[in-house]
Amino acid sequence: MEDLPTSNNILTKDYIRKAIKILSDYCYDELFVLVDFVEESEECSFGSDPIDPDDLELIGDIEIGTSLDLEFQYYALIHEIGHAIIYCGKLESNDVVILETQAWVEGLKIVKKLGLKINEAEFRDQMMHALNLYHHEIKKSIWIFIDKEKE
Repeated sequence: MEDLPTSNNILTKDYIRKAIKILSDYCYDELFVLVDFVEESEECSFGSDPIDPDDLELIGDIEIGTSLDLEFQYYALIHEIGHAIIYCGKLESNDVVILETQAWVEGLKIVKKLGLKINEAEFRDQMMHALNLYHHEIKKSIWIFIDKEKE
């Protein structure tokens, strides 16, 4: 993308919209994944089930909640693209934290491949926040499991 969007590593909303469009087109054209933006939602996900009986080439869809800040939508899309790539390559780990880490890294590789920009500090913060949530949930479920075994 020619238009350099950053001033002190801050992305403009116009740049982010263009980058989201480029990533969405990449998903459809290269990964056969449809990107949907879901109104009044903060949920983001990749679903691997075929979603369109008229287009059996589609392998799934990515949903991004529009209640998120536009820049967070951009980073969530990058992450979900990573999940689609992992699914396509059959590289899914059984460890949730490792799988989620792989998704962030794979998505970032596509950003670099397409010549897109990110605010690295914001991207890192969103990535670490998400990974910490998964890590915390796993630790919590382990303690619940241990407590039930003691009963």
